[in-house]
Amino acid sequence: MSGQDPRKLHRKLPGWRAAALFAVIVLAFVAVLVRDAEVQGWLSQHLRSQGAIRMIQERPLPAARGSILADNGQALAVNVPAVTVWVDPRIFAREKAQWPSVAQVLGLTPAELAQRVDAGGADFAYLERQVLPQLGQSISAMHVPGLYVQKTSRSYYPLGPVTAPLIGLVHLNHHGAAGLERGYDSWLSGQPGEEKVLVDGKGEVLRVLGRPRPPVNGHDLHLTIDPQIQYWAYMTLRAAQKHFGAENGSAVVMNVHTGQILAMVSVPSCNPNTRDGCTNPSDYVNNAVHQAFEPGSVMKPFMVAAALATGSIRPDQHFNVSHCLPVGGFCIRDDVVHRELDVAHILKYSSDVGAAKIALRTPAEAIAQMYRAAGFGEPAPLGFDEATAGVLPPAQSWDRARHATIALGYGVSVTTLQLAEAYAAIANGGYHVQPVLVAGQTGQSRRIMSAAIANHLRHWLEGVCAANGTGILAAIPGYAVAGKTGTANLANGKGGFNKKKTNATFVGFAPGFAPDLVMAVSLRGSTRYWNFGGVEAAPVFRVTMRHALQRLNIAPRWCGTRACVSKDANVSTTQAEIWAEGGGK
Repeated sequence: MSGQDPRKLHRKLPGWRAAALFAVIVLAFVAVLVRDAEVQGWLSQHLRSQGAIRMIQERPLPAARGSILADNGQALAVNVPAVTVWVDPRIFAREKAQWPSVAQVLGLTPAELAQRVDAGGADFAYLERQVLPQLGQSISAMHVPGLYVQKTSRSYYPLGPVTAPLIGLVHLNHHGAAGLERGYDSWLSGQPGEEKVLVDGKGEVLRVLGRPRPPVNGHDLHLTIDPQIQYWAYMTLRAAQKHFGAENGSAVVMNVHTGQILAMVSVPSCNPNTRDGCTNPSDYVNNAVHQAFEPGSVMKPFMVAAALATGSIRPDQHFNVSHCLPVGGFCIRDDVVHRELDVAHILKYSSDVGAAKIALRTPAEAIAQMYRAAGFGEPAPLGFDEATAGVLPPAQSWDRARHATIALGYGVSVTTLQLAEAYAAIANGGYHVQPVLVAGQTGQSRRIMSAAIANHLRHWLEGVCAANGTGILAAIPGYAVAGKTGTANLANGKGGFNKKKTNATFVGFAPGFAPDLVMAVSLRGSTRYWNFGGVEAAPVFRVTMRHALQRLNIAPRWCGTRACVSKDANVSTTQAEIWAEGGGK
């Protein structure tokens, strides 16, 4: 082996291999040149457009919702600046090291933050909506890729719980959820717009390219509500609810001539301006139009009006009320026994025996027709979704017992608003005026009782608020007040009544000699103390109506240098309660 020639140990490679390697190199170089030419030439425009598409985004432009304003222009619901915090999960997912810091600024746990990111779509997820602009500034200062702050607005309610059931709420999508916000949503809502923006690789906006669809703001809604009267009505109603343990309640103040509603309040209520302020739906139900109840004796004046109109009784007629009245297997009786009463004193003392005797003399259809003409059984068209009409059974279905008890406010259900509009007809001389809540609208007016009958009732109802009357606690020094109390025991669901739970009601108007305002007050499910209409609801009327009369510059009667004081002004509260108990029905 050692003697062999080393040159014979190496094999000579074929010449074609070198040529093949050279050819491969040349072909690869040509392919690179062709692809470069294709990209730089033939595909350059296409690639540029595709790149632009990936860097152009369409983002929504929110529209401002219309404001809701009171009669003096004060805002009851208004838009205020807010921000929405959102992320692009594709970009934000690469920044998980900063997630704990982001969560801390937002007041979330890292787990809650991750859950909200996962709950969104592939390129969009909300973290917070309609929060304070200060929070948006803190988020923007972090400069986290994929985390964005969008300017928007939210609804703010300056009077908070005072108007929450009336005005209602809006969803996070700026559409009405309850109250007038829902009923007038199509008027208040704006049309959101859209803009095209150029963003960089981190999603930051480089330039706004245009607004193909600009936003259109919603319209304002002007109401007839007087903010000061609304405030006093709410505060006094809320105090009564707490004192007597009522489940809920409502009150309405209305102009007897125009039908304009100056206040409409409900309890319970809530503050929609706080994050968790209105989580319970029962806290923002407008009980004045959505809650129907058996009203008790406040129905008696309309039964009397029907009796007078049909000639079933005379205005000066007397009735023996010394014994209970057998009807349908039970006996109608008065809490305080009287011997003989005329029509005026049947209303003054709220005698059930006397009222039942008048009702049974009067055709059922005449009573039902008067109730319907006064507005019972029909919801007022004020813009509230699903407002209740109450229950008014047809006269053909009345047996003798129902004929008598419907006149006492049992077997029929009404709303607080219906009571206010009905009593306005007594106050204004016999005309039913359709309630109005939106400024500029005019309610229809029609006569439902003669002026003579209305004058009789107005005079008799002044006696209710005088000494020995069931509504003495509604009296206002310097003003003539007329009204009627009502107390109805709640049904127990077993064919009987709960003697300890009542619907307490008072409806009245002032000044009695020339009424301008009517107010209806109802408190449902009261369980404490003297829970009669004359004790529980009448003081709500007195306090609110006094402020309303002063607010509207309706002067009291003057006796020398001071307002006239009724001769009954020194009546003690205990005496008033005893009188109210006797007929606080």
